[in-house]
Order: sequence, then C-alpha cells, then structure tokens
Amino acid sequence: MRWDELAGMETHRGQLVAAIQSNRMGHAHILTGPAGSGKKLFATMVARSFLCEREANDTLSSCGECPSCKQVEAGTHPDCQTWVKPEEDKEFKIDFMRRLIESSQLKAAGGRGKVFIIEPADAFNEESSNCFLKTLEEPPPGMWMALLCENSENLLPTIRSRCQTLRFTPLPTIQIERILEANGVTDQVSRQEIAKLSEGIPGLAMTLSDPMQRKFWHECGSLVLSSPFSGTAWSDMIKGSIEEITGGPAQRAHVRSILRLHMGMWADLHRLVHGLEARIQPYSFIERMNQCAGRLDQRKIASVAEATMIADDRLKWGALVPLAIEAMGDSLEDQFRPVQT
Repeated sequence: MRWDELAGMETHRGQLVAAIQSNRMGHAHILTGPAGSGKKLFATMVARSFLCEREANDTLSSCGECPSCKQVEAGTHPDCQTWVKPEEDKEFKIDFMRRLIESSQLKAAGGRGKVFIIEPADAFNEESSNCFLKTLEEPPPGMWMALLCENSENLLPTIRSRCQTLRFTPLPTIQIERILEANGVTDQVSRQEIAKLSEGIPGLAMTLSDPMQRKFWHECGSLVLSSPFSGTAWSDMIKGSIEEITGGPAQRAHVRSILRLHMGMWADLHRLVHGLEARIQPYSFIERMNQCAGRLDQRKIASVAEATMIADDRLKWGALVPLAIEAMGDSLEDQFRPVQT
C-alpha cells in the first residue's frame, strides 16, 4: 500500500509532514471519525513511515519493502504496538492501562522510536484517562501515539487538550468511485450505487464492492420494506450473515456496517415522507420505499432510527450480536405495525 493509493488522506498526511518539517510534530494525535473512515489504515501508514529503515520520515515516506515496513503491515513489529480494548470489557480498565504505560516506557527494539495505536480511545474511563495523562505530559523519547475513536467528545478535555486532532470525514462520491475503480470494480453503475450507499465511508464501500454483500443488502432492504414486516425474520437474516465470520469483534463490525446501511434507508424514507427524492438507496428500491413511506410518519421514522442507533451503540461497546439485533427487530416491528382503526 502506498500513500498515493489512499484517497482522502492527503490533507492529514500534509499536516503531519508540515509539523515534522517545522519541528512541531506532536507526540500524540487523536484520529476521530466514523468506523471505516480509514483511521487505522492512516495510523499504520504513519507507523510504517516512522519505522522504515530506508526512507527519512520527514516526508512520511516508506519503502514498503524493508523488514520494518513488512513487519508493521503484518502487525509483528516490536516497536509498533496496537492496544485494543479487551472484548470482554466495556471500557479501558486501569490494569490494562497500566500495562500499556509500562510497555511504553521500555526501550525501542530498533533505533527509530516507537508507535502505539490505541483503540477505541473513547472507551477510556475517568480512572484510566487520569492514569494515561502522565504519559501524555511526559512521553517517552521518540514515541508517537495514535488514539483512534469515533467521537473525540467522549474523551476527557484533559486528554484532548494534550493531543492534536485529525478528523476523518466522509469522502465525496467521486473519490469513493475512484477507490472502487482502483480496486477492481469495473462496472460504472455498480460504482455509483456503492458510492451512494456507502455515504462516503471507504471501508463500507470496500465491503459493498463484494457482489455477495450487495446482494445481501438488496435482500435485507427488501425485507425491511415488506408489509407486514417481521422483526424475527429480519433478525434471523442479520444473525445468519455472521455465521461464517470468526470472532466477536469482526461479527460486530460486520453488523454495524449493515446498521449504517439501515440509517441510510431511514434517511431516504424521511425524505420521501416530506415529498423529497431518495438520494442513497438503489433505484430498484424506490417503488417499495414510496409504498413504505405511505405507511409511516416522521415520528415512526425517528423511532426506527433511534432503535438503530441504540443497537449500534450496544454493539460498539461489546454487546452480543443476537441480543442487540433481536431487540432492534422487536422495536422495528412495533413501529412498522399498521395502525388499527
């Protein structure tokens, strides 16, 4: 992977390069943005640049071929460590944070410093945040820390004030289409459909570049728009989609991407209820969406959006997929149930 293959990251890279060349590079950055917006990939590319054995890091360039570059990409470099909240915990606990800090104080195995990638940083609780503050105030020499989160406002002000922030926002549709074309999506109609569905999120666009994933969304969307709607059938479909995915974090990430597509559906239904045109969903959905919009009102659409956000939040903080999805299915069925007259 090269920088010129990463659309939408030119500004972020430019900011870091300017900071390095003016000797104002911070030792810690908050990388904040939606899931799938490229935060982890950006942090990995920066780490590779810092630890590359052949390139000077003042331009954040890396060869991609030396042992260090290959180790960073493989996740095996001793000086590039990723610290992820344990799956069984809802937040970073103090014991985990102490181990992280202790590891940060160890001497780098190589001579080019160390990189710590921490996610999700918005899972710091007050105790672990306060423990982490001293490391931010007195960082080890040659250390760069990337704090990845979806909402930096969940971090304590004392953390935010000691870090520089890079915000990862949705990309323009044309950039998503270019990413898809570069990754083998040759059909223009498919690129346009995926770009709209992904709403500017590269990770979601790449998921939808798989024809089987698009087929699944067409089936799932058709079920959502059916009347009468069955919450049980919907939740069974979602749960069935993760049967071959190994590991709770990967399963939750997959389902959260599906929930984001549902939010796009609710946004289009909201537009239709108000007499506007749908902007996100495939053309094949429009007739059924108009029929569905005729059965709903603004309050019901707000309620299904709220149920989706609740399920997404539960999954983000480690809830079991079946429980979160079954609860959401019940809520959707309540809102889609025809009013008795």
